[in-house]
Amino acid sequence: MKKQAIHILTILFSISLVAQNVELDKFLGEQNAKIVVSEMGIYNDLDKTEYIRKIGNRLVAELENPLFEYQFHLVENPSPNAFALPGGYLYVTTGLLPILQSEDELACILGHEIIHSNNRHSIKQLKKSIFPKLLEVPGKLIGVIDSEVGELFNAPIEMSNELLLASYGRKSETEADKEGIELAAKAGYNPNAMITALSRLSKTISVATGEEESKSYFNDHPYTPDRLEAIQNQISGMTWKKTSQISSNYLQNFDGTLFGDNPEKGIIKDNTFIHPELNFHVEFPEKWTIDNQNSHITAYDESQQSGIYIVLDNPNLSPKKSASVFVESLKKEYKEKIIKHEHYQIENRKGYLVTFQDKVETQTVFAYALWIPMEDKLFRIMGIASKQDQNILKEIVLSLRKLSIEEQSHITINRMSIVTAKKGETIQSLSKREHNLLNENLTCVINDKNTSDKLKKGEQIKIIKTFKY
Repeated sequence: MKKQAIHILTILFSISLVAQNVELDKFLGEQNAKIVVSEMGIYNDLDKTEYIRKIGNRLVAELENPLFEYQFHLVENPSPNAFALPGGYLYVTTGLLPILQSEDELACILGHEIIHSNNRHSIKQLKKSIFPKLLEVPGKLIGVIDSEVGELFNAPIEMSNELLLASYGRKSETEADKEGIELAAKAGYNPNAMITALSRLSKTISVATGEEESKSYFNDHPYTPDRLEAIQNQISGMTWKKTSQISSNYLQNFDGTLFGDNPEKGIIKDNTFIHPELNFHVEFPEKWTIDNQNSHITAYDESQQSGIYIVLDNPNLSPKKSASVFVESLKKEYKEKIIKHEHYQIENRKGYLVTFQDKVETQTVFAYALWIPMEDKLFRIMGIASKQDQNILKEIVLSLRKLSIEEQSHITINRMSIVTAKKGETIQSLSKREHNLLNENLTCVINDKNTSDKLKKGEQIKIIKTFKY
């Protein structure tokens, strides 16, 4: 990833950013779309994706001057979000779907993202601030193992850079709101749906986190109440004509959608990570942040001074041979920091360890590259720590093991389910009958209900159910 970032920087320095050539958008979009696939993963449900595409294409058809051939994708991510890459790549996360209530709301959200892309907001913001963002590394541990340490510590912030979960600035956000709802209205969707969608999103996040949204002048998005007021003022002067919906039952289109993390890619619970498909378990210290991506796991402490990175390596090579290939790929100045090569055994697994030592300011820092085989896989574990924290890394490595049969049998997957209410039921009684996993307050919020509301017979309610994986 770091190499990709540097490659993009090189290209950008050689291209005039003043030019209006959309080839830059297409190039950056294509490159970062690959990262989305690698790090988030495309949600494998053709029917749900096709429905989103049909809504998106209806909106694009109303653009006066579409700059790109737009692509719409559903991605596996529990955060409620939609985002646009340059060049017409648009994404909706699985985490957003439980919050939306109608096709009109989804259309307004998509219209907002289409405007971000078509008005080239990413490129405009890129000119201002992409360079420091791409090179940002938390902590002060830089340069011990070249790109591997950059990858280790950049991984937690990669998905928050300017291109992926884009930070456009308030002016661009306001523009996307204004033109996005205009686009939705042209396509026959109710522009008021943007208000209900944003209100419910803000309320859901407040209930889930226990924190009210605060007005901050350092927030790139406008404060939601201010944003809603501006949208309401705009809508009051608009005329629009409703057309037939693509689907007659919006909610049923997303019945069975993944909720939360997909166990197929690993599960984080407290300070433990398990991966049912790759059949391994590893434990991290309390209060460490664990970041699970498709291709690797990264974990680091509160100070971001110690961390570890786990990835699969070529299983056809021995640990020692893999270490040799890795060391040979390093630049001379990094090879000179190697202080030890040695065989390393965990239980009955024979691995190979390369230890590096460096000085960061006044502190001695150790970095480790360890190759450990397990079944038909070869794990490469990169660790970095100060001298006093070396044993923490060792404890993490020692916790790496296969899953037990009991652990495998208890793995579950959560999905959104659309259930039918009985006359006079409340959210609480329906939840009990249907074994709803989501707490009562959140279930009420995402369904626009109060805890005391009596439900109508046949009313569709969104809940979360758990299934054996």
